[in-house]
Amino acid sequence: MAKENLLIPLEPWVEVTTTKSDWEKADPALLATMLGQLHLIRAFEETVLELAGEGLVHGPAHSSVGQEGGAVGSGLSLRPTDAVNGSHRGHHQFLAKALGYVAPDGLDLQTLVSADIQNVLQRTMAEILGLAQGFCKGRGGSMHLQWHEAGALGTNAIVGGGVPLAAGNAYAQSLSGTTDMTVTYFGDGAVNIGSVLESMNLTAAWDIPLIFFIENNLYAVSTTVEEA
Repeated sequence: MAKENLLIPLEPWVEVTTTKSDWEKADPALLATMLGQLHLIRAFEETVLELAGEGLVHGPAHSSVGQEGGAVGSGLSLRPTDAVNGSHRGHHQFLAKALGYVAPDGLDLQTLVSADIQNVLQRTMAEILGLAQGFCKGRGGSMHLQWHEAGALGTNAIVGGGVPLAAGNAYAQSLSGTTDMTVTYFGDGAVNIGSVLESMNLTAAWDIPLIFFIENNLYAVSTTVEEA
């Protein structure tokens, strides 16, 4: 029988959860912005699925329905000069950063879709549909969404492929003398990819401003997280 050894990490692991007092202290305007972004991204994704069902999306269209909260919550804590990159399932990650960029003062639920927000939604949809009005002129498609001006470095079709790119961007930020930082989003299926683990090692060794955001949706295709 195989021998089991208890692994003790060098750094402390903590779990952070909200409490009732946290909700009582929450800024109503921030909560309204979060709700607005959640609604916009969910409606956007449902529209993508409808268009994909009609054969109008060329190639895969990986939906982020049910995962919007992580992108919205983390994205609203970032500054315009901070950067993000994402996974193949990255519409919500891209939109959260883009919406925060064009509406830095938050969203008004009474007039949710301003001209700037409408422009972001239309250009993102155009990119997914392969149209020239998209952020990458339709050449990137669903899995390669990029808008450097907003700090969206790009989503990546390769599982775990965006993580070392984010590490490089964060390293450049550390050399620039600013306090800017990068967030890289990836799924549980990418945590055992070599370049992901190597990026984590370099981040710790060089103390670079990179946050690893793991979206654990419990499955990597048909492999459960328990089986991985």
